[in-house]
Amino acid sequence: MPTLESVNPETMFAMFKGEPGTRKSTQALSYPLPQYWFSWDRKMQGLILPMRAWGIDPKQVEYEDYDNWDKPRQKLEQLYVNCKYKTIIVDSLTSMADQSIRQVLKIKGTGGGKKIGNISVAGIEDFNAESAALQDLVSLLKDINNYHKCTVILIAHVIQAEYKNTVTQETHVSRTIVTAAKKNAAKIPGYCSEVYHFNIKKGFDASAGGEYSLLTEHTGDDFARTALELPREIVFKNKPLYEGWIRPAIDKLKEKPLVSGF
Repeated sequence: MPTLESVNPETMFAMFKGEPGTRKSTQALSYPLPQYWFSWDRKMQGLILPMRAWGIDPKQVEYEDYDNWDKPRQKLEQLYVNCKYKTIIVDSLTSMADQSIRQVLKIKGTGGGKKIGNISVAGIEDFNAESAALQDLVSLLKDINNYHKCTVILIAHVIQAEYKNTVTQETHVSRTIVTAAKKNAAKIPGYCSEVYHFNIKKGFDASAGGEYSLLTEHTGDDFARTALELPREIVFKNKPLYEGWIRPAIDKLKEKPLVSGF
């Protein structure tokens, strides 16, 4: 039976979330090599500049573009048996969920599924397929994470949503992960030990650029959490996240003696 003494803080199951263009994929690139990318967004060319700036060997970053769920599921099953990678990145959960529904619609379309203006549209039952695919994805990645001791990073886009308390009638606005079905997205962060919310600290300045940053603690509007001794907010700008903040925090945690309390 394992104990907390056997837990390795280097092995993470993380989520990077935020609006498009907040450097989520860029900072995932800063994590240990070799890497494998499940590229549902299909925009790997966006990593060329940071790869060169940080001196990353492109041969150590492998990827495949996907437009369905069957092939990546097969790849995950292969990785469970044999995984040479230190970091596995899913980019992104949002596109993966879209493609799982698209796969269902393509199959249903050949059999006369529901159409509007000759375009196949999703029904309630199709969101069950998305839910099943997301559950499979997380479950398989958890197995790989635990068995091969590699880091997993889930990249997700967010959208602002309004929630109303049916008792007090008060409303609360927060940003949540985007998938076709809200409930499917809401439970995924619960599987992650590290959840970072990416943002820009201040408005964009043409002369200086934006101060790209992330949150590691829940703010009430944007959920986040960490099991490491990290600042509440990290303003990383154009610096690599892993080398600058994550690796030092891991080393500090491994060296720190056990004491009562926090």
